[in-house]
Amino acid sequence: MKEIKKTPRTPRTMELPRPEKVTCPYGESWQADVVVIGCGFAGLNAAVSAKEAGQNVLVIDKGKPGYSGLSPWPSSFRWFDPERGDDEEAFKEAMKRGGDYLCNLRWYECWLKESKGIYERLTDWGILAQYPKAAEAGDFYEREDFVGYREMFDKFDRHKKWIEVLNRYEIPYLEHTMVTDLIAGAAEPEAAESRKICGVMAFHVPSGQVITVSAKAVVMATGGGSYKPTGYPVGGDTFDGEYMAWELGLPITGKEFEDFHTTSSQAPGNVFLDNHWQYLENIWLCGGDVDLESAAGYASAKGYAMVLKRVQNSVKGVPLANGSEIQNVATANYTRRGGSKVYETDPEEVRSGKMSTPVAASTLAGAATGMCCHLTSGVFCGLGETDGKTEIAGLYVAGDGIHATSPSGSAYPCGVGFTSCFTSIDGDHAGRAAASYAAGESFAPLPEEEIQRKKEEILTPLGRENGFDPNWARDVLHSIMAPYWITVVKSEETLKAALVQVEYMRDHVIPKLQAATSHDLRLCLEMKHKVLSAELKLRAGLERKESRGSTYREDYPFRDDENYLCYITQRKAENGESTFDKVPVPDEWAGDREEAYSSRYVYYFPGEPEKMGFQLPERGRNGKGERK
Repeated sequence: MKEIKKTPRTPRTMELPRPEKVTCPYGESWQADVVVIGCGFAGLNAAVSAKEAGQNVLVIDKGKPGYSGLSPWPSSFRWFDPERGDDEEAFKEAMKRGGDYLCNLRWYECWLKESKGIYERLTDWGILAQYPKAAEAGDFYEREDFVGYREMFDKFDRHKKWIEVLNRYEIPYLEHTMVTDLIAGAAEPEAAESRKICGVMAFHVPSGQVITVSAKAVVMATGGGSYKPTGYPVGGDTFDGEYMAWELGLPITGKEFEDFHTTSSQAPGNVFLDNHWQYLENIWLCGGDVDLESAAGYASAKGYAMVLKRVQNSVKGVPLANGSEIQNVATANYTRRGGSKVYETDPEEVRSGKMSTPVAASTLAGAATGMCCHLTSGVFCGLGETDGKTEIAGLYVAGDGIHATSPSGSAYPCGVGFTSCFTSIDGDHAGRAAASYAAGESFAPLPEEEIQRKKEEILTPLGRENGFDPNWARDVLHSIMAPYWITVVKSEETLKAALVQVEYMRDHVIPKLQAATSHDLRLCLEMKHKVLSAELKLRAGLERKESRGSTYREDYPFRDDENYLCYITQRKAENGESTFDKVPVPDEWAGDREEAYSSRYVYYFPGEPEKMGFQLPERGRNGKGERK
């Protein structure tokens, strides 16, 4: 038999050389009056406000301030300005109806009163600097010259402004440092159930150095998260703060309401396709687009575009696409752009709306699987507070995905540009409250035994010889949670099936994750957070047996005001399971409960008219109908 000679195969890819061992530049311990975890819009405003209040502040960011989390990605910014003709009652009416009456009016009123001041603050910082879009600044757009466009307008680059602001206010910051644990002790020795914050634990990802920080107060502005981005670049947000809050027994709400961002059906995983110019261009200024006569109609049109159409696309499917369709937002009218009516006749009106360079059209919901609808999810601090104060003394929350303020209710139909402005207000409130608390406190001793135990827990995956790669685990979780029948069109059957798999991952995969480097260690910790988030999301989806806002149950395709006009909270019980509670919406937020169902709600889900006994008219696209 002829001998077959085997030729060594040349690998198609080369493994990049690993860097030499990195030394942590920050040391092993810090002390600060107020620690701010995360430095996006909320975190930056919290840090500055706490420093202006006279406290020593330390910022800790898992990435780099200005470049991590969601803050690099907003394409528009909205504020309320009565001097430009904005009508407070009209805005409230549109938001109540558009958010299916889960709008927290107390927080929304804060935005009405304070958003103009925040606009002026961020303008002073340079974050809202306006400059030409790529399609109107030479031939950058035609040549796809992203680097050239960035260099042309480099001095306006908002991402750099974060660190400039921190330096202006002399606020130190630790970058590429992941906070893993909140340290809380008893506020009173004789009352163990009364807890106060006394510090945090983190590790510097490049070096693996564990860092301990003693603090009088902490503001968590850690954002929400995504299991794995599919067309929307939010991979750095991984529910870290939500996990820490859950472990401390704090109530979590809003997990059933889904993110509305879409991706392209012809290239669903191409992050660059839908977001390239958005990252480089300025934040377009929005606002002033509703009056009393148009409030309900405005909410209806937005609800159709941002909620109902996405559900319909999942139920019916979408037309075949090849990537040639371009969405030119700049040619749409002011209501589509989120701009002011006044802009059409007054060139001095700066709120022109979202006029960004054209990008490929997108149609499929689920661009960031796991992400919740803006501002609805996170730690529930009650209906009466507006400072992010949690049940643990000295611990505050602020920002999208970690503080469940819910100013836009159960959806995001009336909020083009709303989140970046609102989270800045939220952060300002939390920073001032944390500073006020810290001013009256002294540093509490950190429990050495607990510190050592937590340090060992953080580093455990590095010593595990047999186990699972966190990248593989991430892909498995994504495959469980990404299908449209889990996130867009839900049912008892599909949610329970996914929950069984997520629970299996929780019990059999997460305890076996292994890390070869400190970068892998970060991924292992993040996977633990993601799996918990998936479990909370599925349980919340099962608990809300109705359709409302950005959650659609095909087995309950209608609003159930009697049982579910409320916020549903869940917290960790002693056995580790979820315990649920309902917090009813106050009457003044609930609209006219006697109004006919067919006019009370501004759009309808598939199957809802039939279930509720009215028919849709032939005309119109917004799902409005009249009773028979």
